[in-house]
Amino acid sequence: MAAGSAKNRVRKPVQRRSEATVDTILEAAAQIFRTYGAKGATTNRIAERAGVSIGSIYQYFPNKEALLVALMERHIGSSIELLGKTLRASEDAEPRARVRTAIACVLDIHMEDPDLHRVIFEEAPRPPHVNRKLEEGEKLMRGALEELLGTFPRETCADPKRSAYMALVLVESMVHRYVTARDRPMGPAAFADHLTELAMREMALSSPPGAGCAR
Repeated sequence: MAAGSAKNRVRKPVQRRSEATVDTILEAAAQIFRTYGAKGATTNRIAERAGVSIGSIYQYFPNKEALLVALMERHIGSSIELLGKTLRASEDAEPRARVRTAIACVLDIHMEDPDLHRVIFEEAPRPPHVNRKLEEGEKLMRGALEELLGTFPRETCADPKRSAYMALVLVESMVHRYVTARDRPMGPAAFADHLTELAMREMALSSPPGAGCAR
């Protein structure tokens, strides 16, 4: 069935007690998905872990795919909020420090629960509204990089949009690879340092010949 269909729609809780039940169900779902993956997880296991009836699960979530989507939505929403606060707090820092702070924030978000992150981003369905949320986070990060690069003289960074896009692609792909890797040759802090250097270089190399971004 296509992701985002009516079958996967979640019923929103309307009372505090209902919200508490949904929170309990989602926490249990996170534990089960983390342990068994998307294929091994079942609504029966989630209900047992949550201490609720299977009927309570289906009252709010029509299937386990809807639970995965709900977990993804929560992750994306909290991530966007945290990233926005972090970027605003570092506005007065020098360029390299701002890039390092943003990368560290993105890495921390993904490292908070790497096993669950692997499941919800590699196995969960992607309905359109979830993709729009992901795009919102990417737009926030890209906008911050464009703003940063736009403060440089034009001769040092001729195309902030292109430079910011290339740097964002680099950061996103490498953070995802690092978080989902079973064996990591370096710790998160060292990884963030190296990725900062690569991002700064990428922002320079992605500009037209004869123009680079200040480092």
